[in-house]
Amino acid sequence: MFRTTLKNLAARKLRLLTTSVAVLLGVAFMAGTLVLTDTIGKTFDNLFANVNAGTNAYVRGETAFTTELGDQRDRLDASLVQTISDVDGVKHAEGSIEAYAQLVDKHGKVIGDPNMGAPTFGATWLTDPRLNPFAIAEGRSPQTADEVVIDRASAKKGDFHLGDPIQVLTKSGAQMEDVVGIATFGGEDTAAGVSYTMFTPDAAQRFLTEPGKIDAIKVVAADGVSDREIADRIATVVPPRTEVLTGAEITAENQKAVKEGLSFFSTFLLTFALIALFVGSFIIYNSFSILVAQRSKEMALFRAIGASRRQVLASVLAEAVAVGLIASFVGLAAGVGVAEGLRMLLGAVGLTTPAGPIVVSSSTVVTSLMAGLGVSVASAYFPARKASKVPPIAAMRDVALDTSGSSRRRLVMGSAITALGAFAIAAGLFGGAGGGVVALGAPLVFVGVAVLGPVVARPISRVLGWPLPRVKGMAGTLARENAMRNPKRTSATAAALMIGVALVSFITILASSTKASISDSIDTHFTGDFVVDSGTFGFGGFNPDMAQQLKALPEVDAVSALRITPAKVDGGSTVTSGDPVAMQHIADFGVTQGSFDDLGDHQIAVMNDTATSKGLRIGDTVPVQFAKTGEQPLTVAAIFTNSDIAGEYFIGLAAYDANVADRFDSKVYVKLADGTSAEQGRAAIENVTDAYPQATVQNSAEYKAAKTAQIDMMLNLVYALLALAVFIALLGIANTLALSIFERTRELGLLRAVGMTRRQLKATVRYESVIIALLGTTLGLAIGVVFGWSMLKALHGQGLETFAMPYAQLTVVAVIAAIAGVGAAILPARRASRLNVLEAIVTD
Repeated sequence: MFRTTLKNLAARKLRLLTTSVAVLLGVAFMAGTLVLTDTIGKTFDNLFANVNAGTNAYVRGETAFTTELGDQRDRLDASLVQTISDVDGVKHAEGSIEAYAQLVDKHGKVIGDPNMGAPTFGATWLTDPRLNPFAIAEGRSPQTADEVVIDRASAKKGDFHLGDPIQVLTKSGAQMEDVVGIATFGGEDTAAGVSYTMFTPDAAQRFLTEPGKIDAIKVVAADGVSDREIADRIATVVPPRTEVLTGAEITAENQKAVKEGLSFFSTFLLTFALIALFVGSFIIYNSFSILVAQRSKEMALFRAIGASRRQVLASVLAEAVAVGLIASFVGLAAGVGVAEGLRMLLGAVGLTTPAGPIVVSSSTVVTSLMAGLGVSVASAYFPARKASKVPPIAAMRDVALDTSGSSRRRLVMGSAITALGAFAIAAGLFGGAGGGVVALGAPLVFVGVAVLGPVVARPISRVLGWPLPRVKGMAGTLARENAMRNPKRTSATAAALMIGVALVSFITILASSTKASISDSIDTHFTGDFVVDSGTFGFGGFNPDMAQQLKALPEVDAVSALRITPAKVDGGSTVTSGDPVAMQHIADFGVTQGSFDDLGDHQIAVMNDTATSKGLRIGDTVPVQFAKTGEQPLTVAAIFTNSDIAGEYFIGLAAYDANVADRFDSKVYVKLADGTSAEQGRAAIENVTDAYPQATVQNSAEYKAAKTAQIDMMLNLVYALLALAVFIALLGIANTLALSIFERTRELGLLRAVGMTRRQLKATVRYESVIIALLGTTLGLAIGVVFGWSMLKALHGQGLETFAMPYAQLTVVAVIAAIAGVGAAILPARRASRLNVLEAIVTD
């Protein structure tokens, strides 16, 4: 049996190759993601180990709390540098600062996008090269407050050279500086796409933090003093709420931070790799089901001459192992190329990674091989099991009737699996069971619908193919009847496309509903006229002077800045702030209790749903922890329903200024005075904002467009990644049609013998493919709509209030699926039309 299996594989090389491609692509994507993650992780490990090699101790404030914006901690007094310098065993100590700063190019455009890309930092230029991760590549270090060193990547983006003047946006406003140095980070042009502008210590305190305040202190120990010894000695002289790390500890922390930063990107990509493998599993299952049916006589003969069921099962599974191994090894090799493509994708969004040798770890090899082999064998198991159970005599019949469409057992099993998947999704979305349960439920729904597929394939194919006999005559009639004759094959082929279309339609509906919710919310709740956007969120923004300048305009009635600060409050991680009086002229917050007018330096407003879940009422105290001032008891002064602008917790500017060190306005909202036209108002506003290069002035429509543009960008990325799954599904259609040509060779020969032309035969195969593609699209659209509706219901009350069915986009999906179905059938149709009539008729 083993030799026979090898001969079968050798005799069907093309079939083996086409079946392997489905898994190969998924494995390549998975391997590429893992290779990229390992490569970047290893490169940054080495990079941070080198740049921190001269740092023996690192002193900073204790972590007050952690948010999605990172660890939050208070700053240190600059005088602590001298205290640490006096510690026995300290050879040198320098204060370090790292805060928001953004460069402006020669055309007045900001460099970098701290909202959607890598951050833009200002920092202290450290004089000791053992402590400074940067090294001068051109020029010299800054000596005065009007001199800076910039990283080489930013110099290239802005076309800056030594001696050029450069504008730097900081907490203290725009600063005009001279470029006296261009530096590299550990030999690289940039640190993961981050922009750096480095000042003298005094200038850094003045522009980035505040006089007398620094973020950290780096220490070089004297010869013979270990990192641990010097850290322990420093710990005895520092004030409370101060943390002392060794050089090795800060290096490990930096390395861990990079890996955690990459984990989301890696998980995001691996999700699409798993989707591709899941789609591929349907194709493997379908291919082996067809092959087993085509070789039923061969299997029967094996059984008749003494082969056991186990041997037949092992023979089919051995072919699946061969498919899996080929797909896994080739996919693993292709994954190296995919990793380079993904590295370019990271660079396109501003996250430039340092160059380094490709790392293919043993875990990547094992994971890729196990994934490819596991999917192939698992997908082929049931067809192989069915092959082993066919009685020899029954298998020798010339015709096998497909009764799967009327199977009661299939109906019960498919319904049960679908219901179980739907229950899991509902439990995850509505019952608080978590995303893991949803991730389990979604595949179960797909499997359940695939099991039910033969039950619905015949009636749906009849409806979808109804126009064909009237439009295409006999070719259309045969295409329709071929799709209906074997509903199991038709549905199994369509199942792979169903998954891709379901996910595309789900994402499309979710994006459309999100944009509609944003648009409706702005129309309903935003009563202002203009928004000045800084393009930042929680990191950097405008100097507060701009809002004051806008308030002084006679064309303006009300102005309020919007600020976001990290804070720990009842499990929340951010607090929103603005002028509580002016904001009421600009937005409708839906205040149900209390008043925003009562928001002073010790008050807070809470969203209604949060107040209800926490049992909060007017006058209650909410403990809010800030990095600068620690835990502050704030009194609930208002409860509101509209969180689109105010967020979950809202404080006035007085409370913000009392508890937050860095004051940045993320946005500034403007309400025009009565009698001022939109044109007059915009001109007056832009006369002020022209001095702020990061400012974008938007009216209500432009504000909505800007917010939805970010969704469109993410949507396009998801579409591009889902295209792999759809492509694999179309390969499955082509593979199934090609295999069915072999099975129907005699039938096709007879059709040609009785007068069917080659063109008619091509049309028959093509339109059968269209019916299959539309079947998959129909089922996919139905599932996608249900998924989208369920997600919107689950997120109701969290900003997604409007369910919007994108009819135009979904129609485009259906049309593209039909056209793709024609494309998938081109090669099988051509082969069918070229069959030799006499040889086809005598085929057994």
